[in-house]
Amino acid sequence: ETLNVGDCVGINIHDVDRTNTDPKLLPCLIFLKEKKGDDVVFQLACQFGKLVSSFTVESLIPLKHVCPSELKAVDIAELENITLIEACKLFIRGSVSGATCDCKSQCATKHCPCKKANVKCSTKCHSKRTGGCKNIE
Repeated sequence: ETLNVGDCVGINIHDVDRTNTDPKLLPCLIFLKEKKGDDVVFQLACQFGKLVSSFTVESLIPLKHVCPSELKAVDIAELENITLIEACKLFIRGSVSGATCDCKSQCATKHCPCKKANVKCSTKCHSKRTGGCKNIE
C-alpha cells in the first residue's frame, strides 16, 4: 500500500513513554514525502506540531479509516516543530487534560501549565526529577 501526502498514519509510542493503559499509536498526517537515496522518507504532523524527525515507511501504520477529526482539522502551516517524545507526552496527557509540565520548581504557581489548567501533575510530568512537586495527584 502506497502512502501519500495527506494520509493519516500512526507512529508507535515507545513503551517507556506510556503506561499499559495509554494509547500505543500517535496519529499523524503526512505533509511531505521525499526520496533520500534509495529510501522514501516522510515528514509528519500531529495535532500538537510538526515532528522534527523523518520516518521511513516501515515505521508507519496506515490509519486511513480511523483518522481522528481533530487531526484532520489541523492547519499544518501554523504548527510549530516538536519532538516525537514531546508529541507523545502531550497526546497521552491530552487524552486526560491537555496539560503537562516539566517544571523545575514545586508547581505551586500559575507558571506551571498543569496548575494553570487547574489539573494535578501526573507521572508524565517532571521527566528528569522526582519529589518537590506540590501539585501531584
